[in-house]
Amino acid sequence: MSTNELASQRDEGNLWFGAVIAHGAVAMLFCAMAFTAGFYRLRGFWPPASARPGLLVPALAGGLLVIGAVSLHASLRHPRPGRLTLAGVLSAGAAFLATQAAWSHVLFWYRDLRIPDSGVFGASLYGLSAVQAAHLSVVMLGLLRAGLRVLHGQEARAPLRRALPGWWCSTVMYGVLFAVVYLP
Repeated sequence: MSTNELASQRDEGNLWFGAVIAHGAVAMLFCAMAFTAGFYRLRGFWPPASARPGLLVPALAGGLLVIGAVSLHASLRHPRPGRLTLAGVLSAGAAFLATQAAWSHVLFWYRDLRIPDSGVFGASLYGLSAVQAAHLSVVMLGLLRAGLRVLHGQEARAPLRRALPGWWCSTVMYGVLFAVVYLP
């Protein structure tokens, strides 16, 4: 193995480790917000009876994240991840973000969850959703970069490997958001 190959492997390991640290930092911020929301929920302030959102749309959105995570994980088992898999993962992520934005809009306008009028519930709902959506958007940018590499015939396993922990982290964060915000 040449010196350049060893340096490339070391750099890839450092990039992967840095990505894991960054995802961990975002997850810690998200968990702090979720624990705060849980505290208010245990104190009986959560959610107001007039503002209970439905479960179907958020559950379907979570399903899109799980489908994307499983597809991304499966693509790494293939010797050369293909365009179709990456397009499917990016489509699942885009559909999730669109569903989450549309659902937040519905809640904002039709359930009177306006900030600051809705208090802790509205602030927690939108804060947790925004952090999770921003995190997934950054992961999707990394996947888009991997997709461009695939289109140009280059190896894309390294960027996909870096994106995988981020996608799973975002999926778990949404599971926490779903449990804290939507479940009765």
